[in-house]
Amino acid sequence: MSFLLHRWPTLLGLLVMAQSVIGMADGRDQAVIAFVAALIYLGAALVDRPVTVWILFGASVVALFAIKAFDLSPWPALIGGAVTLVAVALVGDLPGRQPLEMAQIPVMVVVGAVSVAAVTLSPELGGYLAALALIGHGTLDVILWRARKVVVRSMAEFCAALDLTLGAAIIVFQVVS
Repeated sequence: MSFLLHRWPTLLGLLVMAQSVIGMADGRDQAVIAFVAALIYLGAALVDRPVTVWILFGASVVALFAIKAFDLSPWPALIGGAVTLVAVALVGDLPGRQPLEMAQIPVMVVVGAVSVAAVTLSPELGGYLAALALIGHGTLDVILWRARKVVVRSMAEFCAALDLTLGAAIIVFQVVS
């Protein structure tokens, strides 16, 4: 039982992954997860307080549910938020900080671009791109978990469990359907 309590972020990530694949028409809708992950990691790097990532995560979940309740697309707000954070990061001191903190700027740009491309392309290609964005960010999660940098380990563990398994599930879904 203590092992399960110690691995709560992994269990939570797997639970969110399972919930995400229930009724999934194609993998494109999951691209928002990779985009938000990159966005909140950039936010945590920008304020230089790893624990703030959980606050940013909670705020993002609430905002996404509110946007969905009004049947609106989250993408204009997400893209606007990302452009703003990248601009603030570039004019601030983030480019001069440690490499893993500084790397959150290009991670946001690349994961963000791949995620946006995923939702605009065909279900097949878009699904593979969403999986690529998730697996790419999941790989970053493992690096950050090991380095104990940018975000707290509990978030890196949660996000790695979610991103890597959801990315793999999308690929399996694409191959099988």
